[in-house]
Amino acid sequence: MSATERIELALLAAGLIFILAGVTQARYRYIADRRRGRHYYWTTSIAGIVLFAVGTGKIWPNGVAAGVVFALLITGSAYLTTPYLKIGGRIYASSQENRQPDP
Repeated sequence: MSATERIELALLAAGLIFILAGVTQARYRYIADRRRGRHYYWTTSIAGIVLFAVGTGKIWPNGVAAGVVFALLITGSAYLTTPYLKIGGRIYASSQENRQPDP
């Protein structure tokens, strides 16, 4: 395995770890403060998507496709299960409980 392949594999693994960290926060909410939890979710998710996309080896079309797929999954997950999809001060969520303003 060449050095480039090892770097790409490490980037793929790091990307998945970051994405899973965000998903874990969304599922178990171990950060109780909504604002901090939201920042953690989006920061880890975006970092994971970027690392995974770069780790594919070819930004176009593989990295872009992977980035779009993961972005859709992360955004869909945020809408369906969390109060973390906040745009312009408004929370978008599928359940009424998650649409409530931040305490």
